[in-house]
Amino acid sequence: MKIYINIFLMLLTIAYTSLADQRKFVWTYEYMIMEPGKAEIEQYSTLSSIDAGEFKGNTSTELNFETEIGMNKHFDFAVYQNFKQGTDGIMIYSGFKLRTRLIFGEKNQFWMDPLIYLEYKGKPDFSEHAIEAKLILEKNFGDFRLSLNPYFEAEFTEEKTEFVPKYAIGATYKIGELLNIGLESKGDKFGYYAGPTLSHGTEKFWVALGSLHSLGKVEEGKPEIQIRIILGLHL
Repeated sequence: MKIYINIFLMLLTIAYTSLADQRKFVWTYEYMIMEPGKAEIEQYSTLSSIDAGEFKGNTSTELNFETEIGMNKHFDFAVYQNFKQGTDGIMIYSGFKLRTRLIFGEKNQFWMDPLIYLEYKGKPDFSEHAIEAKLILEKNFGDFRLSLNPYFEAEFTEEKTEFVPKYAIGATYKIGELLNIGLESKGDKFGYYAGPTLSHGTEKFWVALGSLHSLGKVEEGKPEIQIRIILGLHL
């Protein structure tokens, strides 16, 4: 509960003392790419606990630092640097990600606006590799937005190759000029989750906060609860 309160107060403090344009979700991707010649820096902080009733000794943290650049009106490119702190309190550099998003057609050309998301994830010693491919679909109904991400992740090691289908879905409603509230859900064969999301911002700076709770049982060692906050600075 203390973690929820502290993060919520930090979100309000940042939100009401800054200007920004925000992502509406923290787990679900939307129909948008960086505009040509522009760049953005994003910082992700994700807390994951394998026991929703006891954070102490059961919580790990992931930090992701992203720089994304708009290449042209059809695609952008991003580089992530990833760090992880386990339940033992030791933080390590866990690897990097390379990501691109590709837009097809124009907005409102189809019933749902489509976008392709492609990502490569690697370990520092190149001992493990992963490829992620997402179809991003979005529909706006005035101030209401619905985004759907069916996708898969393929992981490659010397011992095996694993293919995991996944999904993420988010719905959000705009309140006033700066604030959005919504719900998100994600899942795969290891577990299913849902929870609230809050975002705030305009063109230069934005912040988004979301939490997910497990729906039923999850695989042993997987989190029962996750909390994520993202800060974005448009350059």
